[in-house]
Amino acid sequence: MQVDGVGLREFRTFVRYQSQQEALKYLRSMLTDERGVVMLQGPESSGKSVVARQFVQEVQSGIAIALVDGARLKTSDLLSRILEQFGYDVVLDSIDEMLSLLNVFVVQQTRTHQPPVLILSNINEMFPSTLGALCKLASLQVGPRYALRIALVCNRDVTRIVESPSMRSLAKRVIGSFELGPMTPAEASRYLYTKLRSGGVDRPDDIFPVDVCEKLHAMAGGWPGRLDAMALSVLDRAGRLPLCVEDVSDPDTPVVDDTPRMIVTRERETLQEIRLTEKRALIGRSDLSDIVIDDQFVSNQHALLIRDRSAVVIVDLKSRNGTFVNSRRVQSKVLLHNDIISLGDHRMKMAYAAGHTSIVIDDPELADTAKMKNIADARRARRVPTLVPFVNKKK
Repeated sequence: MQVDGVGLREFRTFVRYQSQQEALKYLRSMLTDERGVVMLQGPESSGKSVVARQFVQEVQSGIAIALVDGARLKTSDLLSRILEQFGYDVVLDSIDEMLSLLNVFVVQQTRTHQPPVLILSNINEMFPSTLGALCKLASLQVGPRYALRIALVCNRDVTRIVESPSMRSLAKRVIGSFELGPMTPAEASRYLYTKLRSGGVDRPDDIFPVDVCEKLHAMAGGWPGRLDAMALSVLDRAGRLPLCVEDVSDPDTPVVDDTPRMIVTRERETLQEIRLTEKRALIGRSDLSDIVIDDQFVSNQHALLIRDRSAVVIVDLKSRNGTFVNSRRVQSKVLLHNDIISLGDHRMKMAYAAGHTSIVIDDPELADTAKMKNIADARRARRVPTLVPFVNKKK
């Protein structure tokens, strides 16, 4: 729906509320504090990315800034993206060459009193080897001064990751952590009205009366991203103006994502949640794996996940320490909902949509695997199961 010829989708104004203003001020502190590393967190739709982009726009010209999403990036990809945003359109053969070039650039910029800035999101979804490269960048110095300013933007608290022993060079530089808060009802009204005015609406309360704004705020939990989506949904469905409270209802039920997921944890800390969209996913310690498990008891190419319609099968690739599902060593197994795969100190939980457990397999080889699994289940039902202990062996 259009409002006086202007659609809400056309509004591009960045409307700050109190918590976002404080977040911007906090990000600026990394430019002046000698430690120069900050953490910014907030749930989905809280506007973290918007705040980060606004910070980039406000920073004085002449400061090199890289804004990178680190989720599941291999080390070479992370470094190449940073270099590209720092203005280096080059192809280098090795990670050491990339680190060396970054070292030269960062040190040179710091000597001119303009240390470059790296804004890195989703550190909680980064591979351990990539985090290692980040720590090397964090340790760069020009005399007693640190040479790179870093902002870590995440949707949850990553203190445990940052304070782990392997991240010491980064952790000692952290100034602190700022958590974005939601808008108040009054801020939500100002937020919506400012966007409407920026689109040419003279009397925004003729579109969204105060009671409508308050209901939208309550439904959105005060988060700007959700508020935008709900306001759009209400306008799209509206048949008359001004809107009434009765016009504000929950948006249509979203399409259910039935993609199987694998949840990777270590010592009960969730490291990553992976959607199994491809038919094959290699698990291993090597960076070439689709699911990288940085564990001394995991082989470079440890196991393979095979997806066939609704089923996911795990196949051990003759790994040295074996693959265990629900504490039993397996060569291959059709995974069911909530099955736990043990790989060294790491755990991987199989998650189907809505607890889905039915098995439909087209591939004959996978069908044979499923039959073997069912026969084994029948035999186990006639006797007390014997658990095979997981014995860690050095490679």
